[in-house]
Amino acid sequence: MRESWLEYIVRFNGTDEIEKSFIGLRNELKKHNFKEKDLARMSEGPTSIFIAREMVINNIDRLRNDLKTYGLWDEKVRNDFDSYISRKLSKLESEYSL
Repeated sequence: MRESWLEYIVRFNGTDEIEKSFIGLRNELKKHNFKEKDLARMSEGPTSIFIAREMVINNIDRLRNDLKTYGLWDEKVRNDFDSYISRKLSKLESEYSL
């Protein structure tokens, strides 16, 4: 059986909005000809990229807050959650390469 926080995410498609917004960010980066190497030190770019990035962050925060609201959050969950989201986004990075 999965941990409660993960069961919640899977059952209620908790990462759908995160994934959609991340794909939008990747598409926006690609549209403006950014490469992976550019992302490490990116401080300038079109506003649309920073808006898309903010959407990803907000969606992650929203899911984190949902888990807190339902009492499914603690220090261990924080580490596991961060790893889970990171793996999901890494997989999308390879599918939506720049």
